[in-house]
Amino acid sequence: MFAMKRLLVIIEPEQDTQPALDKALKLARQSGAELELLICDHTSYLEDGYYFDPLHASKLREEHVAGNLKLLEEMAEVIRQQGFTVSVDARWGKPPYERVIDKVLESKPDLLVQSTRHHERISRMLLSHQDWQLLRFCPCPVLLVKDKPWAENPVVLVSVDPTHANDKPASLDFRLVDIGVSVANLFKGEVHLFHSAWQVPVSGIYPVIVDEDVYKEKTADLLEKFDLSDRQLHITDKEIQEALPATAEALKAGIVVMGAISRSRIDRFLVGNTAEKLLDRLEEDVLVVKPEGFTDKVKKARKSNP
Repeated sequence: MFAMKRLLVIIEPEQDTQPALDKALKLARQSGAELELLICDHTSYLEDGYYFDPLHASKLREEHVAGNLKLLEEMAEVIRQQGFTVSVDARWGKPPYERVIDKVLESKPDLLVQSTRHHERISRMLLSHQDWQLLRFCPCPVLLVKDKPWAENPVVLVSVDPTHANDKPASLDFRLVDIGVSVANLFKGEVHLFHSAWQVPVSGIYPVIVDEDVYKEKTADLLEKFDLSDRQLHITDKEIQEALPATAEALKAGIVVMGAISRSRIDRFLVGNTAEKLLDRLEEDVLVVKPEGFTDKVKKARKSNP
């Protein structure tokens, strides 16, 4: 089973609330995991030659990072008094997500927890550039936290693909369900599996009739391995961008777990089709998981693209 021993939490120094920290504390309280609080930021005016000469700019950057460390230590001390084990780190650089990836590769957390915010102009969730880059490149699972609270015994909805389309390795489904079950068990919650069997209509007009029994047979191993019942399996012939949010809402899910894949043949890391279509639409927290061995691919990409 997925063991949660170390959580890396992104802190937003300019924000009054810290949803990522709030959810990470809930996870750590139930799992006994250690916490590491991290600020990675960048401001253009502290670059060499932007406003200041290199020597002065370097000193100001050191003061900036020191200020962030002081803020983190103050937060950590309050949390330590509640019985948690907490460490802190602050980094500066452009782009900030690369500094986060550096930290993940060094400290090897089991989970990265990051807040995502409402877009004020259109009153909905939109992922930032940093959110997307972390989902593409972060080797460990990433929990994107929104402001929706979890129930006392939350439902965890896991999106699986028993057809293994789009180069998705078969083992990833087992990893997704394993992580989903592990998180749900921390809170005595319940896991449900979801799969959209929707297919592109023939000639773009005639819908393809889906045989649910075929997909139930393909997911039988997952249900058996994790002792799940047929009631916990949801198969639909609707398009996933509509069906998954609707299923999550109907189940009152707290977390949706989905996979991301790497497509090395084009030397890029892409969030899988499911995530690309859904992450801005789901109201629930989203936990994105990579296949085993993704860390080595990230290291290789970082070396070839310094």
